Amino acid sequence: MRVLFERLAEYAYAQPDQVAIQGADASGDCLILTYQALWGRIRALSETLLALDTQMIGLAGDNSVSWVLIDLAAAYAGISIVPIPPFFTAEQQHHVLDTAGVDWVIGSPHPDVALSHASVTTLAGLPCHARDVDAPPALPPAVKVTFTSGSTGSPKGVVLSAATLESVSVSLASTVSTTAVPSRHLVVLPLSTLLENMTGVYVPLLLGVTTVIPSSYDLGLVGSSQLNLNQLMSGLIRYRPQSLVLTPALLRAVIHLGEQHPGAVADLKHVAVGGAKVPPGLLRAASRLGLSVFEGYGLSECGSVVSLNTSEHHCVGSVGKPLPHHRVFLAPDGEIMVAGATFSGYLDRDFHPHQGAVATGDIGEFDDDGFLYVKGRKKNQLITAFGRNIHPEWIEAEAMAYSALSNMVVLGEGKDYLTAIIGSDSPDQAKQQLMQLNHQLPDYAQLRAVIFTAPFHQQPHLITANGRPKRDVFCQQFEPQLNTSAQPLLTDETLPITAHS
Repeated sequence: MRVLFERLAEYAYAQPDQVAIQGADASGDCLILTYQALWGRIRALSETLLALDTQMIGLAGDNSVSWVLIDLAAAYAGISIVPIPPFFTAEQQHHVLDTAGVDWVIGSPHPDVALSHASVTTLAGLPCHARDVDAPPALPPAVKVTFTSGSTGSPKGVVLSAATLESVSVSLASTVSTTAVPSRHLVVLPLSTLLENMTGVYVPLLLGVTTVIPSSYDLGLVGSSQLNLNQLMSGLIRYRPQSLVLTPALLRAVIHLGEQHPGAVADLKHVAVGGAKVPPGLLRAASRLGLSVFEGYGLSECGSVVSLNTSEHHCVGSVGKPLPHHRVFLAPDGEIMVAGATFSGYLDRDFHPHQGAVATGDIGEFDDDGFLYVKGRKKNQLITAFGRNIHPEWIEAEAMAYSALSNMVVLGEGKDYLTAIIGSDSPDQAKQQLMQLNHQLPDYAQLRAVIFTAPFHQQPHLITANGRPKRDVFCQQFEPQLNTSAQPLLTDETLPITAHS
């Protein structure tokens, strides 16, 4: 992260009074740090961290300026660190601590996580707990380990070098700097997720602008997939951000607020969206509000962002052009492959080094202008009884433009037609919106039947910690019902002819 800290030193001299970060500290009080003050705090904290003689810091807790200070100080000191997502269960957080060999926990993990020792000190207002570790894994020096929730209950550790993190963040900053740079970024996603850690902290600091860091509660975010719209609106009005990084679900919420209260989004100049496919209908709705929304694509194994639409190179429906720190190509079967600044390996009790290009598991294609399109997950592709290959994520992404279809998973492997599994308390509204959705889909991809169930967040076994469907669990639970409990959505005359062997 040499370039980042060189920039911070330059800004501390050239623009000492420019606000670098502001927001809630560990106690919830407002803290404002100029570039000069931030640079001084990072250097002082790094000396204290070095005195702990730690091999791996576990950084726990909600979004705060204090969280950012520890993260930056560890990077400056060359100390390995693992962010602990606050939305992980106690069992998952234990898994993170044990797998990464965390010997110091800074911050507050899940209350059911037992720590070896009582807090002996505080750093940046966060409690520090020493932790007994029998045999820490052999890792490269100065890494960040980011744990992804994956499709199962046990998070997977992705080991990233400082060089990879720097390469990605510098590339992003260089890409953004070719246009009008937003002067005020609001952190919305959890900082423990690599995307916000990179785009909400490293990139704004490289650009010399201000990052605002409220608590998740202050913005109405609960866990990883629940949202209070009134609190989010209050936060947007209070902080007047010019840029945000959002998931498609949060973009839908921001658009809804903008339609009801235009003043809440009046200052927004740049909204980047990632984490899942963005429905074209959402992008059109954002455009009607005058919002510049840019879809991107990435994964933790590639240091977060791989490709991104920009104001200069923008194609709706694509995930943009690959950024210069990566070389992106397609395997013969269409799988997206990424080489360049990628991860060092996986961590699961032992460290498993990685070499060569990353096989993303996503199916994609390029157009003649070099824009990348993600068609779906390789392993999730459905083949109907009529031999049609269908990526359910495509249909589910289109459905996200409809309020009653935000909890929807598509099943239909080997079947004559596709069935929608919808978590909803408003079946009549959902049926009406499903009919509207079908009008924009080709006949082979239309939803011909529906099964209603409770909202997915009330059935946590169905989704990962970050809200993605566990498709194997959906199949186990709902496949037996496809021929017995599914409600026909279209008339018999519109159903496809049954295939015969």
